Amino acid sequence: MPFNKIIAESMDLTDTYAFTGTVTGAGSNGLVRLGGANATGQNVGDVSFDLFTTDYDFYYVTFVVSYVSASNCWLRLRSSGSYLTASNYRQPMLGLRSDGSSRTIVHATSTYFELGSSAEAGASHNSHAGYLLFQKPMVSSKTTQLNIHCTVQDTSANVIDKTGGGIYMATGGHSGFGIMGSTNLDEYNIQVFGVSQS
Repeated sequence: MPFNKIIAESMDLTDTYAFTGTVTGAGSNGLVRLGGANATGQNVGDVSFDLFTTDYDFYYVTFVVSYVSASNCWLRLRSSGSYLTASNYRQPMLGLRSDGSSRTIVHATSTYFELGSSAEAGASHNSHAGYLLFQKPMVSSKTTQLNIHCTVQDTSANVIDKTGGGIYMATGGHSGFGIMGSTNLDEYNIQVFGVSQS
């Protein structure tokens, strides 16, 4: 079979190509961006993403969110286009303030995962920022587990760093999540990635 070299400038990557055999080096494994949203100067109640499928076992999310005033920062799971509001959210988070005092968040039962309290976010530049790792959210026979890391400046100018996790205690497939709070969102930048298995 003759070897044909393709000059990169002559290949339109917006077209669809059918390949036979094995294609390597095409980035089929690893972190795959599935979607995201960012905006400033908003006044919205929540930002939601229904991007979970059975294609990925893990979902990695980066987030920065600010509120119109001091607010709790919450996360809820979604199923079939709606939020799950039953008291099945359980979580522990341990944290430390820059003044040396501790900050913990503990929920034995709740209707959301808490990323931060209203004492921790004031103006739009005192943002909750961090990352999340969802584990097998679409497996209907399993509970959805979540690793959480969040850093924020509180209303007294302390920096607070918290690490922990949560489990939605009822089994069931979850299609996505949303971030909200006790007041409306002002700014947000949330990006969702699927972790592709080798």
